[in-house]
Amino acid sequence: MASSLSRRSLVKLGLASAGIPAFSKLMAANAFAQDASAEAGKMGVIGGRAEGDLFPGKGLPGGGQLELRLTASIYTSDPEALEIAQRLKPYDLESWIVEHTRIAERNEQTAEKFASQGLTVTANEYYTRAANFYREAAWPQPVTEPRMLPTYKKARLMFDKAWDPKIARAPFERVQVNFEGTMLDGYFRKPGGGAAGKKFPVVIPFQGADTMAEATIMGGGAYVARGMAFLAVDFPGQGGALRLRDLHLPPDTDRVAKAMIDYLATRPDIDINHVGMEGISMGGYGVPRAASGEKRIKAGCMSSGSYDLGKDLFDYLPSIQERVRWIIGAKDLADARKKLQDYTLEGRADKITCPMLIGYSKDDRVMDPAGAYKLYQAAVNSKRDMVEGTGHNQASNAGGPRAMRAPVFPDWMMKQLVVES
Repeated sequence: MASSLSRRSLVKLGLASAGIPAFSKLMAANAFAQDASAEAGKMGVIGGRAEGDLFPGKGLPGGGQLELRLTASIYTSDPEALEIAQRLKPYDLESWIVEHTRIAERNEQTAEKFASQGLTVTANEYYTRAANFYREAAWPQPVTEPRMLPTYKKARLMFDKAWDPKIARAPFERVQVNFEGTMLDGYFRKPGGGAAGKKFPVVIPFQGADTMAEATIMGGGAYVARGMAFLAVDFPGQGGALRLRDLHLPPDTDRVAKAMIDYLATRPDIDINHVGMEGISMGGYGVPRAASGEKRIKAGCMSSGSYDLGKDLFDYLPSIQERVRWIIGAKDLADARKKLQDYTLEGRADKITCPMLIGYSKDDRVMDPAGAYKLYQAAVNSKRDMVEGTGHNQASNAGGPRAMRAPVFPDWMMKQLVVES
């Protein structure tokens, strides 16, 4: 009987966890609940929205979509993630903050104990866990929440303690990138063991609305292992650039890409003729918009492609509207809707000339998959393809633990940059 139940039936029965992905492995690179998948999927499947799978509520904004990112699954092997899932009130921001902060504080105390005993390897592991749980507590907090900045700073502090040279050797280099007169914090990784003077192709990740560079850099290993360097920076509208410097995401994201590539051009270990950009969530708009103006981008892939950020995200997921308002620097939601008219590929998609791999999930409830299809249709001068099942995590995505999924985007990017390099 259970096998005949559809996701629609399960939702009606109130079994919310049926459509919720398992928690990421917090000891490894953290994958936020709001992030799209960078892996798996079905190559060459051209399409867009699956209307019948989206449970639209007629007459309700965004089909009545709840804040599905504030949920956690019991299907996890991490006992503390399981504890959170069992205690958490779904869709409840206060519960989300309290439960993640409680586990973060526990790991911080454990890390401090091991550090004081000189057990640095173990201390690194617990500081990393503390950073990840603080980061999970921080990302959904609005600018009006008094705990937002202290929680974010705690996540940064735990990350810094984990990779203090007295504790552990970091797999990255700390860098700063000049963006139109303001220095942005970031991290850089490259393959080890290369010959002296070797120049590497490089990938620049353009992550989602709630990303932070500390998580992004730890997820860069898939690219580094395939012979590519990886530059993760808090762009305007992200992480510390937004929270500490009040920098907002511009519609013409080629300005951001230009700053990143200008920095990379100063490095003797980078092959500046082989630069790629990878986008997740809001980066599904940021990458193609950047590629439409910054011709030094030679390849672009995105987990959830977007043509129009206003239609594909702001209107599609009402619960994210306040966050988008903050990210783009609008004074209120009406002003945000007006500003978002400039966050589009209209009249620009045909200016993209680099190859693109446009990901989507036909039942994505965060980013409208119709936008990915429209981008595919409009980018007529790009050698492009689509991959279904790589959008924001849901049960229909090519399932299983992330560690067991085929790394579609790193493999595709390797073919574009490394083989030709």
